Amino acid sequence: MQDIKDETREIPTDQIVEPWVILRVVNRSTVEYLELRDSIAEKGFFNSLCVRPSKRKPGKYEVVDGLYRYTVGCELRLLTLPCIVKHNLTDDDVLTAQIQANALRLETTPVEYARQLRKIMAATDSVNGDGMNGDGMTMVELSTRIHKNPEWIGRQLALLDLIKVAQIAVDRGEIPLASAYALARAPRNRQGLYLEAAKTMPIREFLPIIGAFVKQHRENINKGKWDDFEAEFQPVSHLRNLKEVLAEYREHRVGSLFLASLGCETPVDAWYLALQWALHLDEASVNEQRERVLQRQQRAVVEREEKDGEEEP
Repeated sequence: MQDIKDETREIPTDQIVEPWVILRVVNRSTVEYLELRDSIAEKGFFNSLCVRPSKRKPGKYEVVDGLYRYTVGCELRLLTLPCIVKHNLTDDDVLTAQIQANALRLETTPVEYARQLRKIMAATDSVNGDGMNGDGMTMVELSTRIHKNPEWIGRQLALLDLIKVAQIAVDRGEIPLASAYALARAPRNRQGLYLEAAKTMPIREFLPIIGAFVKQHRENINKGKWDDFEAEFQPVSHLRNLKEVLAEYREHRVGSLFLASLGCETPVDAWYLALQWALHLDEASVNEQRERVLQRQQRAVVEREEKDGEEEP
């Protein structure tokens, strides 16, 4: 197929759509956006948008670069926008342009950057052809596009394993990145215990402390010791499905067994026992939840140890 030359022209605003993957959501409350809006309202555009014919919405043009300018144009209700139309861009090209234009901006915070990396890797799941296999982008493939090694990408993605309050502290610059990477290796239900230390202690002092805890935690799990986990475990209530409740109402299978085994002394005891069963908070359901969570955590420890082994020289 012969390449079609790029062209520059005004395109009706209602014929332009957002990119198929957005790595940096437009925040209309920032000074950056408000200044851009006021400038365009007063003086017009100094730079054209870059667009391509949309593959997903025939007859439309998809923004490749210039999402902020496009959003301003929509807000100002401009009838047309100045565009450079590139006819031969693949989805891979658009993804690369998004990375260059957004993921590497100076104002992008570490956790936001990690979210962008995850979006990039996940976005390729919906792509077929154009150089991608539709199975998602690996860290090796991503490293080629952003010129960072896979280990570095892995550390950035690990920031998403931090509890929310720790992520906020990282983005505010209250926790050094080296300390944040180390804290992210601890189980989420214990990170809060080390949060203040991560903020206040020098990196050289914090790393051995959190490292020793993580090592001991993994050893305890491998030995079947779950004391730390048990102290934090809380069952999650969720309603049984209607078919299960109707079956019990009609067949009377569970209730008689519960009453016989637990020896309810009053009708009130039986009532709350029924509620526990309906909410999956009866003893059997809680034990089942606990077992599933423990198994997941044990698998996570094994996967982390395997990953650590791969990263060691």
